[in-house]
Amino acid sequence: MTLMIRQAVPDDLPEVHEMIGLLARHHDDEPKISLETLRRQVLDLRLGRVWVAAEEEGLVGYALLLVRPNLVTGGVGHDLNHLFVREWRRRAGIGRALIDAVRAHSLAEGAEALMIGTHWKNLGAQRAYRDMGLEEVTFGPRFNIALG
Repeated sequence: MTLMIRQAVPDDLPEVHEMIGLLARHHDDEPKISLETLRRQVLDLRLGRVWVAAEEEGLVGYALLLVRPNLVTGGVGHDLNHLFVREWRRRAGIGRALIDAVRAHSLAEGAEALMIGTHWKNLGAQRAYRDMGLEEVTFGPRFNIALG
């Protein structure tokens, strides 16, 4: 199997949308985003950049990169907000390949940092990130403001 990591194109969005639903359900969330909203947010508004892991069979993973301005330094930070690999392709280096591609992109764009988060219950992802030598950081306290 030949793995290709690349930025998503419009034809990728239906499969990305499906994987977003799988990731949401994995975290006991109900996916609500429509394909049209995903298309508008990613392609029209450019609120995030989606990277995909493609093989001959189709897409096997994706990552969502968000850009966060730093109003103190004037630079930008990148946030790898979603990282998902289809269950049958996990532990094959695909997540690492997605992280490596996003990292290279972030370096090329001059980002000050690349943050990767995971759900607090996702112990497997936490272990994988530690095994990759990523530095664990904590932020807090943080507060949520419900808007609807």
